[in-house]
Amino acid sequence: MSLGIVISNHNMGHKTVECLSSVFGSALDSFRVFIVDMASSDDSVPVMEKHIKERIKEHFNGQIRLTCRNEDLGSCGGLNIGIRQALDAGCDYICCLGEAVTVEPAALGIMMRFMQSHPQVGMTGAKVYHKHMPHYIQQFGIAVDFKNFRANTLYADCADSPDLPSEVYCDAVSACAMMVSASAIRAVGMMPDDNFLYWDDTEWGFLMKQAGFEVAALADAKMYHSANPMRRCDNTKVNYYLTRNCLNFFMKYTHPEKCMKMSIVLLRSIFESFYLHRMGQAHNMAQSDLTALNDAIYGLRGIAPASRILANDENGLGFVNFFEEHEAVYMEDDDPFLEQVIRQINPDIRFLQLPQKDAVTIVRCKSILGIKDFDYQLDFSDEVVYIDKNYRMLATREDAKLVKDYEAGLQLFLYAMQPAVLRRISETRGIEF
Repeated sequence: MSLGIVISNHNMGHKTVECLSSVFGSALDSFRVFIVDMASSDDSVPVMEKHIKERIKEHFNGQIRLTCRNEDLGSCGGLNIGIRQALDAGCDYICCLGEAVTVEPAALGIMMRFMQSHPQVGMTGAKVYHKHMPHYIQQFGIAVDFKNFRANTLYADCADSPDLPSEVYCDAVSACAMMVSASAIRAVGMMPDDNFLYWDDTEWGFLMKQAGFEVAALADAKMYHSANPMRRCDNTKVNYYLTRNCLNFFMKYTHPEKCMKMSIVLLRSIFESFYLHRMGQAHNMAQSDLTALNDAIYGLRGIAPASRILANDENGLGFVNFFEEHEAVYMEDDDPFLEQVIRQINPDIRFLQLPQKDAVTIVRCKSILGIKDFDYQLDFSDEVVYIDKNYRMLATREDAKLVKDYEAGLQLFLYAMQPAVLRRISETRGIEF
């Protein structure tokens, strides 16, 4: 049984070399490597070429192939090129890795042996940790939720524990740490590449399950991802593609009887994002929310026109600056992961055991737009900040006023946009509403 490793690179050559170094340290007798560069504009190609030559000189027992494209086809487009090359080379299993991922020596062998002994499993994933906080899980499987119309990253930001399951059967796994059998690919087809970025792995796993294959994430296959949850993307690309492709997925696959509910749930989510960006004076990000919605409604797929991607003007409602400027805080509810995030921002900050006068109290909530447990005029205090699950923060009286006005704006938005979403579903799926 042969294994092919596929990595799609775009302007992350040094990270790809780190990934490759960990792959070459794997406890495997042989495997083939297929690297696809998607029109990198930095020094990625010469950096990778140098590393490959060094490995060949070391008599690496396998084949390394570097393919350079002069256009960016997105991560799924690049991975599909490498996957086809691996299939043509006769690989029985193909492992897709993200550029920012490093693998433990046993991980790839564990995944391949599991698939060999479980032929009904068409796709496996690793337990992926935060590289900068290696005791915390970044992802351990993906579950598609057709009740709340979202994809849940399982065990995200959860502290690792021996009490967690050794295997998680789920709907999909991340393409940054995914192994797929050649037989499953031949039955289901290639990774959906009209997403360009994001949701391609979720849709592929969903299609695998629709075809009768199982998807599993394995705890003993350990990998590390260097992405920092507080890292700020330079442009609106992530926000645009996540929003557009999420809406497209659920318009495409939601059961007809649930489409009315789906349209309301997802439109609420998009308006919430738009409103939060507006609160933070992130006008480009707010425009990205609405552009992604319109493009999903009008069927724009693949790479978006350059005019859709703008500079990221989001400041996180002052989250980073806020904690840089404070010496001590009191957290009402124990949250070890949030504490670690804050310490990444300000290593010298003190966490108080009890609330103190003139010290800020942190209150956790699901969404700052859903806060209804205080009177904005009488009880709100500048010494209390609310932080939600996405690290959005309500910290001023101006923020509180905008939260109070949110519901009226939402109802107008739903009235204007729901007919367009339902019309798109009718046109593409023949469903009458």
